[in-house]
Amino acid sequence: MIKLAIPKIELRALKYGYANARVGSMKGSLIDEGTYDELIRVRSVEGMAELLQRTVYKEDLIASSAHSGSEIIEIASARNFSRTAKKLLHIVPKEDLPAIKALLRKWDLLNMKTIIHAKMKGVKYNDIKPYLFDIGSSEEWEQLMKAEGDELFNEVKKTSLGREMLSVGTAAFSKNMWEIFNNALKNMNTFVQLESILDAYTYLFMDKGLVEVGGKEIEAIRKILKKEIDVKNILIIERLKRHKFAKEEIPKYLIKGGTLKHSFIEKLIDAPDTQTLFQLIKTKFRRLEIKESESPSLIDLEVALEKALAAEKTTAFHMSILSLGVVLGFILLKEEEMNNLRKIAKAKEFNIPENEVKEMLVMV
Repeated sequence: MIKLAIPKIELRALKYGYANARVGSMKGSLIDEGTYDELIRVRSVEGMAELLQRTVYKEDLIASSAHSGSEIIEIASARNFSRTAKKLLHIVPKEDLPAIKALLRKWDLLNMKTIIHAKMKGVKYNDIKPYLFDIGSSEEWEQLMKAEGDELFNEVKKTSLGREMLSVGTAAFSKNMWEIFNNALKNMNTFVQLESILDAYTYLFMDKGLVEVGGKEIEAIRKILKKEIDVKNILIIERLKRHKFAKEEIPKYLIKGGTLKHSFIEKLIDAPDTQTLFQLIKTKFRRLEIKESESPSLIDLEVALEKALAAEKTTAFHMSILSLGVVLGFILLKEEEMNNLRKIAKAKEFNIPENEVKEMLVMV
């Protein structure tokens, strides 16, 4: 009896059909442009929260009701993102879990940043707990907060995240990197450098997990993540230049792993004004649209870069069919939604005009 091979498209349907259908349903629950307009128009954060009660954020807003102002939106959006991420972990095929977990490592490392920064500022664990993302190593954060002085570095190494960081054996993440990390934990003046190190680990972990799974759509996601590093590095360069950092000092604060070559980074550092900087960046981000202005600001640049990157994320989602790329692309879109809600809430507290708020948002 001759056995007929199952066509590839049918194999993909069997493997990803359920997960992709669930994600398609979740995408239908993302906030649309009309709802964003309503959220911008309401006069207060309280009014914004009331509107969001009609959406998938209802449960999260109720759980965050002890807080007020923009904090309720910040905490509720983090809770909603965490809940969504956990759902995705349960619907993807087991062999693809490393890629999903790798992409979500970003939030564990963000939690570590929050914990370390809180310790340096003398903030207590219960005060920051609502702001942490409940995705991975949540049970270890409280123990980390209890560490004192030099113990902090040792406690970091004991966490599952710390052990994973130690296991990375590339030239970029050597013993010297850990020494810098340890020193940064003791000195608030080097916190910017510590953040750069944690960001570097973030992208290394994400890339490592994606490579493990592989595939055409995965390569598109990897490319987007490298572009994210480029965006962060461009903004780091400009901020440090404005704080009068010496040119030769700036490179050590940059995140490793992006696509920008050393020669291009030098050009960015040497750019005498924002207009020159924009012209350079346009050669790397084709979809970059800068608002015409005699003196465009750093905020204009940041928003423009976010939008250019978001366009690539949206493309990655829509080009993926019956694949893990649909799930990974959705995580990126959900992150943009969370960022948009936080921007709107903060804008209300600072009385930023509606038209300016709308320009700040990244529509996906």
